[in-house]
Amino acid sequence: MTELLGLVFSAWTEKARWALDVRRVPYTFRHYQPLIGEPALRAKLRRLTGRVSVPVLTTDDGRVLADSAEIARWADGRGAGPTLFPAEHEATIARLIDLSERALSAGRARALSRMLADDEALAEMAPGPIRRALRPLASRLGGLGVRRTLHKYGGHTAGGEAHLQTQVEALGELRAMLARGAPSGDAPRTLLGGFTFADITMSQVLVNVAPPAELKLGPASRRCFADPDLRDRYEDLIAWRDQLYRAFRTS
Repeated sequence: MTELLGLVFSAWTEKARWALDVRRVPYTFRHYQPLIGEPALRAKLRRLTGRVSVPVLTTDDGRVLADSAEIARWADGRGAGPTLFPAEHEATIARLIDLSERALSAGRARALSRMLADDEALAEMAPGPIRRALRPLASRLGGLGVRRTLHKYGGHTAGGEAHLQTQVEALGELRAMLARGAPSGDAPRTLLGGFTFADITMSQVLVNVAPPAELKLGPASRRCFADPDLRDRYEDLIAWRDQLYRAFRTS
């Protein structure tokens, strides 16, 4: 059986899950435990050094795919449902994937920085059994993991204003594209005239503005992921994202 290894609170994992689900590709999901699960992940990826991350899909024929867009492309060749990568939109989708990745990385850096000042959120980052056993030390352990993640992805190398600008540029591009789209009755607008991976990848840019209910976050972590100022500025995009979820997010 095809298996997806990922994080229930990760926008990157959500991209992969949404693609698999909307194409109705059967798979089992397994939650990845950062740090604890890294040796097994390295063995799976055959990568003893360097950065490793999830989502990772192991297909029923033994292939290992370690990128959400790659997983989505694999899903697009199987199952049934909307075509996620129409040939005529390949270049645009590739550009939007890159834009989404940069905005998500910037949003993650800002969210993790907020988390470092929130002991309750740091404690939520510790695995459940450890959190219950170590109670007073859970936030310290969570802090170690958050700092490691910031350094792992280079989030510490740019200031908060630079990260914010990256997010704002992506959100502005998303708003402009939606404004150019034609309404289709009660259905949500889509970026390319029909539901594609462009909608999946760009909707995730809003995770660090107002995370959707579908992401499994504790209350303190959800507070740190959200940005009240951006949420007020981009209420229209959040409403679009939520409508997109209701129309196309099957599980």
